[in-house]
Amino acid sequence: MAAVTAPAALSPQLPAKRSPAGRVDDVLAVTGDVRKPKRTGDAALFSPADRRDTARVSPDAFAGLRDIAFVRDPVEARDLRGEEAPPHRIRAAMLTQRRILLVTDAPEVAPPVSAERDRAKSAVLRRYFTAVAEERVRGRQVTVYARRP
Repeated sequence: MAAVTAPAALSPQLPAKRSPAGRVDDVLAVTGDVRKPKRTGDAALFSPADRRDTARVSPDAFAGLRDIAFVRDPVEARDLRGEEAPPHRIRAAMLTQRRILLVTDAPEVAPPVSAERDRAKSAVLRRYFTAVAEERVRGRQVTVYARRP
């Protein structure tokens, strides 16, 4: 009898969990937050690199932004992710920018930073840039950084 009532008791919750509002990490929800603050000449940065999925599913939102850490697209790299530059090249590229839009995980769902590339990105942003705008939506965050004078 309990086996029959359990699915019936859970069924009202299933549609909510499967809807976009039920997702902790919604790759499409953040695209509006990229469109609003971007300016011509801005750079894009993704940390961790897997957050680049946002740009892959919504390339129009990222039109005009330069992905300064990316060196080989998935076709060239022969995998699904592509390839980022080594940390020293990412750092050098970041230091030539006036503004960077960072797409990352919201702090409440972000795993600890472990990749050397991501640690380099964070270090440069902390030392040389100031956050001037930030938007969070469903597990993702877009932060606009401006170079300090």
